[in-house]
Amino acid sequence: MNPVLLVVVVVLVFSLIVVVHEAGHFLTAKAVGIRVDQFSVGFGPRLFGVTRGETTYAVRALPLGGFVKLAGMDPSEQAGPRGFNAHPLWQRLLVIVAGPVLNLVLPVVLFAAVYAVGSPVQVVSVDSGTPAQAAGVQAGDVIVAVNGHRVQQQSDLRAMVSAAGQAGEPVQLQVRRNGQLLAFTITPVKRDPGYILGVRTSPGVKQLSPPAAVSQSVTDTAGLVVGTFQGFYRLATDKSLGGFFGQNGIRGPVGIMKTTADEARGGPVPLTFWIGFLSLSLGLINILPFPALDGGRLVFLLLEGIRGRPVDPMREQMVHYVGLAILFGFIALVTFNDVFR
Repeated sequence: MNPVLLVVVVVLVFSLIVVVHEAGHFLTAKAVGIRVDQFSVGFGPRLFGVTRGETTYAVRALPLGGFVKLAGMDPSEQAGPRGFNAHPLWQRLLVIVAGPVLNLVLPVVLFAAVYAVGSPVQVVSVDSGTPAQAAGVQAGDVIVAVNGHRVQQQSDLRAMVSAAGQAGEPVQLQVRRNGQLLAFTITPVKRDPGYILGVRTSPGVKQLSPPAAVSQSVTDTAGLVVGTFQGFYRLATDKSLGGFFGQNGIRGPVGIMKTTADEARGGPVPLTFWIGFLSLSLGLINILPFPALDGGRLVFLLLEGIRGRPVDPMREQMVHYVGLAILFGFIALVTFNDVFR
């Protein structure tokens, strides 16, 4: 992929995830009557923007985040009856939690779309000196069938090639190239740990009915949530992994951008799954009970519900400022690790 296009894709991926998160806050605030002063994608100097009604929509120079400015979130601001703190506790809770919730919903939608549409097994590259190259298989060929049996996933191809190789028999490989069906007779060769034709392929995704696609996407998203917490636990307890800042530890903006670029090179399906994982990760991180994050704000709202009165706004703001400083320090540390790695 062209390097310039790759940068554009990475920026769009980050922007999409941020827009989804902030849209949760924005839409819920609008729904309950809280005034939204600004919806910005990115941080730093404003590049351009437009005001519609009472809200300014802006794009800023650093495309690594974004924010929604709700009236009354700043204790020094007199926002009146449409300010954030003037609304009932349950409405404020909904507004804060809506951002992470939408981030958790996005992977369900993306995964379901991929499963409903499906994705063919496509030849990414052909190894030199292998039977596939000798037969004339080319990168870009879509593998349709092996010995008349439909290939829907990479595992289908591997199983059929392995079975033929163990029997010492050739396979009839049917591919689609530029709209035409072609057939090649290829004898698999032994390569540890099995038999190969000499092609590297995309994973492929088996097409499912819409209900099955939604069910599978919910299952996969739930599995990712569990797997994420298990991964954090292993980093904290398994010394062989090197901890949170080791070789296998947490990735910062640089590491995430590199992985995003790698997934983009693999095509739309790997990139879509990666976007879903990133969105889920952002949702889970933001719900952590840490100052400056949505979870930290939820803690103060829950304290208000328990105490029957809000925490002093200036004290709460100071806690969030300290939390933000710690977060920036943490991001700087993991970014240094990304560069070092």
